[in-house]
Amino acid sequence: MSITSHLSAIASGLALIRDLDGMTKQTLIELGAPADYADELLRVHSVYFGETAFTGKQRNARRTRHDLLTLLRIEKHVGRVKTQRAAWDLRVELCATPAEKVDAVARQRLKEINPPKPAQDGVRVTRGTGKWRLTITGDSSRIADIWDGFGDTLESFEEAFFTGTARPAVTANVVVTLDALDEILDGDGEEVTLKLTNGSTMTGAEFINRMFRDRYNVGLFHPEKGPVNLYRAERFANDKQRLLCMMENPTCAWPGCNCPATQAQFHHIIPFKNGGNTNAANLVTLCAYHNAVNSDSGPNINGKMARIGGQTAWISPYGRVIYTGMYAAA
Repeated sequence: MSITSHLSAIASGLALIRDLDGMTKQTLIELGAPADYADELLRVHSVYFGETAFTGKQRNARRTRHDLLTLLRIEKHVGRVKTQRAAWDLRVELCATPAEKVDAVARQRLKEINPPKPAQDGVRVTRGTGKWRLTITGDSSRIADIWDGFGDTLESFEEAFFTGTARPAVTANVVVTLDALDEILDGDGEEVTLKLTNGSTMTGAEFINRMFRDRYNVGLFHPEKGPVNLYRAERFANDKQRLLCMMENPTCAWPGCNCPATQAQFHHIIPFKNGGNTNAANLVTLCAYHNAVNSDSGPNINGKMARIGGQTAWISPYGRVIYTGMYAAA
């Protein structure tokens, strides 16, 4: 067979698969097909031309113009779906999807169809040939307490673990908006999620139970003007301003970044060199990397931070506005 004939056969897609009627694996092997490839071809033939309870979906799928290689890719994705109905729904959708987008669409749908299992609290040891790994899973506030008490080195962990350590006296600051506080005081605390400046979260009910332990400071934020109780300062933020910034954006304000505010820097939204004030209304929490790449002035190449209507926001190079921290869409 010439290369032209070979490529033409692949491009024919289902027309080629239809020609497998009556063929067996042994027949295909005798014709030169590797055993695994013969299995794949017969499996695709069974899907599109075999018996099924979903004949309507099968007819819709057979309308596809995809080539053979794309059909094989589709079946690999569909093979990860547990139920037949959901598998046929995905197959029909992918058959109608442009070939170059099949993998991306399939990955997105599979995330929706097969969501990850919720993590279970516990401690697990992974034993490697050299190094071992200890993994602890639990509520974010509990893990944050452990982290603050043990530190980030093996030596500090061993010392704290074997000699004993008390919970840290003050681990974080709790961010409470005025409307959230209203809900908590009205008895709806379980429905309110509060962020802490170490990146963890707690419910409003947990907040009420723990706030009297003198472990948290509370900051209030006006829905239009931003942080409450602001004042001017020098080039570098003072402790009060840093606390307000961390409460407003408990993690780096750049979309998708989870660097805790306690490990971040404090960025001037209007650059200090351009007359920007050092007060909480002009400051935002950014990790070192995003503080460096933020487009302070000139063309907005990488995206930049702003305050719009009292709320911190990131503006993409194309003008899209994404509100951050306590103002982010749920």
